[in-house]
Amino acid sequence: MAKKKTICIDFDGVLADYSEGYQGKDIFGDMVPNADIATGVLKKNGWTIIIYTTRPATDALKKWLKDNNISYDYINENPDQPEDSKGCKLMADIYLDDRGMSFSSWNAWTMRDIAEFEPNSAASKKKDQEQREFEACYKEGDIWKRGREKRLKNIGGKLQEVGDVIK
Repeated sequence: MAKKKTICIDFDGVLADYSEGYQGKDIFGDMVPNADIATGVLKKNGWTIIIYTTRPATDALKKWLKDNNISYDYINENPDQPEDSKGCKLMADIYLDDRGMSFSSWNAWTMRDIAEFEPNSAASKKKDQEQREFEACYKEGDIWKRGREKRLKNIGGKLQEVGDVIK
């Protein structure tokens, strides 16, 4: 029989939205889309799922996981871990975390990746800001809202003004 695989899944930013950052011990973001489906598929395929989070395993956290249909076996513990290694990093085959990086070796690429790293919550805020800027530029560039303007057109290699834009 094949060894059962274990995955440690971070809570904030992987299962629950964390774009607003930490709001309190029992205050959680909305479920990250498809987290319920993904954990269900892992569970169905024999994975041991550990919610590995900096948060304590409160009743509120357990309720959030249940209400959002998140499949899991344990929170912040791996009972299958050898006794002499308990109290340390949990043993797992995979760690899924929004702030993690994959390590292959210490080299210039690794150092660049570390220097340029942004957690998903920071990238999400940056993306929201970019979207607001794009929308503002789009609205600003809407000639139908701005009014009557002259336009330049390349005619015979020369830029010439052509009529008003009609509202």
